[in-house]
Amino acid sequence: SLETVNNDIVIAVLNGEFTVKRFVKKMGEIFLVPSNPSYKPIKISPEQGFEIWGVVSYVIHKTR
Repeated sequence: SLETVNNDIVIAVLNGEFTVKRFVKKMGEIFLVPSNPSYKPIKISPEQGFEIWGVVSYVIHKTR
């Protein structure tokens, strides 16, 4: 598996739910940042159930 580095897109489990967000580590704190600017970043605290399942390395999508 790939080691997570700052600004990677990750597949993570947060409080028992899967999410795909950008991993940002800033001044010792970890944030999950959504691509949609309408949503706020999520600050990860030790109390939360948080685990990274994988790092996105390729994106395949249909273009029109």
